Amino acid sequence: MTKELTTRQWDLYNFLKEQYADGVYISKAQICEALPEHYQMKKTTRLCREIEHDIRAINESPIIQKIVVSNSKGYKIGNKDEITDYLSKRTALERKSRELTKKLKIKLKLHGQYRITTGPNERDVIEAYPR
Repeated sequence: MTKELTTRQWDLYNFLKEQYADGVYISKAQICEALPEHYQMKKTTRLCREIEHDIRAINESPIIQKIVVSNSKGYKIGNKDEITDYLSKRTALERKSRELTKKLKIKLKLHGQYRITTGPNERDVIEAYPR
């Protein structure tokens, strides 16, 4: 069961639709200025995290068929080339994440095993976590 979009998410989607232009990204600051009733420019480590959450909800929604892409410049409803580029970048990030997860699982499986040491600073027993 999918969640219905909130009024804030619909307003963000409609704003991005109205601002559509090839190659033009809308920054979080611009979104906050255009939709002050929903977003305030808070001084946090990442500006307006609510926008990130709302973009994800929009992209997950089966009702909305358009795809919102993002990069360091901001957000926009993507054209075919922008969506293709966005998806290839997401795929590369997911691949790196899977590779790291695989390495961590291997380390965990090796915990407690003995190994041959070659230097004075190496431990003879592998410790993946503290005892």
